[in-house]
Amino acid sequence: MISTKNIFILIALVVIPSTILPIYADDSSGITATVNKPSYQPGDKVIISGSVGQIVNSNPVTIIVRNPMGNVYDVGQEKLLNNLFVHDFVLNDDSMGGTYSVNIKYGPSSDQLYFVLNAGALTTIPVFDSEIKIRTNGTNLIKYGDVSVSTTEKIIKISMDTTKIIGGSINQQYQIPKKIVDTPGGNIVLKVNGNQILCAQSETDTTRILDCSIPSNSNEIELTGATVIPEFGPLAGLAIAISIIAAVTLSRVSKIHF
Repeated sequence: MISTKNIFILIALVVIPSTILPIYADDSSGITATVNKPSYQPGDKVIISGSVGQIVNSNPVTIIVRNPMGNVYDVGQEKLLNNLFVHDFVLNDDSMGGTYSVNIKYGPSSDQLYFVLNAGALTTIPVFDSEIKIRTNGTNLIKYGDVSVSTTEKIIKISMDTTKIIGGSINQQYQIPKKIVDTPGGNIVLKVNGNQILCAQSETDTTRILDCSIPSNSNEIELTGATVIPEFGPLAGLAIAISIIAAVTLSRVSKIHF
């Protein structure tokens, strides 16, 4: 028979360790997140995506992006869809270069990410009532010239002077509004001196972004799409119609007075 003293000893062996040893909570509600690229240029789209281990409440995931000075650059609150969340934003053309921090919080859990913005130099090329923006890290060594548009062939040609390029090539990022040239569901074809150049391509709602390596001794690029801005768009047509009406009206008024 087990004595009363032995029973107390057994109880002590079971109860006391549970009061002394810590109990670790399940960290299944932790956040896992990433950005789509480690570095960007102004005009790029930043995509922050991730997941939470466990949905603990109906609150959204809060995302705060701060610039290199520590100031808030972007804020987002995204609802979870099957434990997943996505937040995106476009970097402004005048954004500060440097390292940006991304703080992600959901309930008691949080995560911290970083990405780099390379500001570089900006060149703008007017095309009708819009413009193509070109970014280069460091000094822009390519000088761009005349622009010609073929609405029948759906091609935009831009002359260039690359004589100041040191080395075999230079990286250029072309930010092209979709209303200028676009290929819905596909890629814009970029040729240099008639030869196609493979470029990394991405897009926002309004802009196509091409990251290309342009060889030295190049004198022209071609952008070919499925659609190209018409030579006379709706606004131009309206302006012409108004001008014609005004001319006819003035002519009739002049005849009445005479």
